[in-house]
Amino acid sequence: MTQANETGHVGYVAIIGRPNVGKSTLLNQILGEKLAIVSPRPQTTRNRILGFKTWREQGRTNQMVLVDTPGLHQRRANLNKFMVQQALDSLDGVDVVLLMTEAAQKPRLHPADSFVLEQLRLHGGETPIVLVLNKIDRLKDRRPLLPLMAAWAERGFQCIVPLSARTGEGVEPLIAELVDRLPLGPLLYPEDLLTDQPERFLAAELIREQVYLLCQQEIPYATAVEVQRYEERRKGDVCIEAVIHVEQEGQKAILIGKGGSMIRTIGTAARLEIAAMLDCPVHLGLTIHVETDWSRRPAGRRKLGYES
Repeated sequence: MTQANETGHVGYVAIIGRPNVGKSTLLNQILGEKLAIVSPRPQTTRNRILGFKTWREQGRTNQMVLVDTPGLHQRRANLNKFMVQQALDSLDGVDVVLLMTEAAQKPRLHPADSFVLEQLRLHGGETPIVLVLNKIDRLKDRRPLLPLMAAWAERGFQCIVPLSARTGEGVEPLIAELVDRLPLGPLLYPEDLLTDQPERFLAAELIREQVYLLCQQEIPYATAVEVQRYEERRKGDVCIEAVIHVEQEGQKAILIGKGGSMIRTIGTAARLEIAAMLDCPVHLGLTIHVETDWSRRPAGRRKLGYES
């Protein structure tokens, strides 16, 4: 147990970057558990998610509060506006910004990173920044890493960490760089807590993840999941009823599949993921509802929790 007056390196770290650079994968890798959903599709993450990494080291108990954010991008309408604002809001009051981009074969910056850097200048203040070059496991030749790091250093970045969020290579050095920049203080959250999100929210996210993974490009990213019933029963299992919202009748037909095959496949895969998260049996019922153009209507976004 942590003593009440014990102090360690404790603080907030915002994970910022353009869409699809691996922010959620890195969050999961640092935590050692799956918290944020991941898919090959850009803009999978929609909400700010806090993940808590608490560990003892050299007689201290450290705690990093990691803020996973949607990807920063220039499209600023409808659902995209909500996601970009979620990312920018995460910069307020954090102790360190973890700026994430991809390692590339050629030593040049990705054009979309320029927009991210502009937003950091406008909203990041004087917060220390640690730059991460992700996906080094995809490089056949790692020699271009040095000139790429030099190109970022010319932009004023002094702490640059190449790594693979997927394999974990380079993650431990990153953690060391981050914790060195956190202030000393008492824990902000209980040491056995993983996230601030309720299990109901996490279950909805795991269902949405399976929609993306199994339907791929056939279903647009403007799909939302609403958990309408979440019941923990005395016999140790959980019953969940959820609605998958899509925008068109044709999308509903794709999700149902021939003879209901697709919705059964989504349900089975999501049930297994939720059961693994909760460590108990799960009964999952799914229905599909067409909420026409919900992502384009303020009332539709408010109904599904994407606009206040």
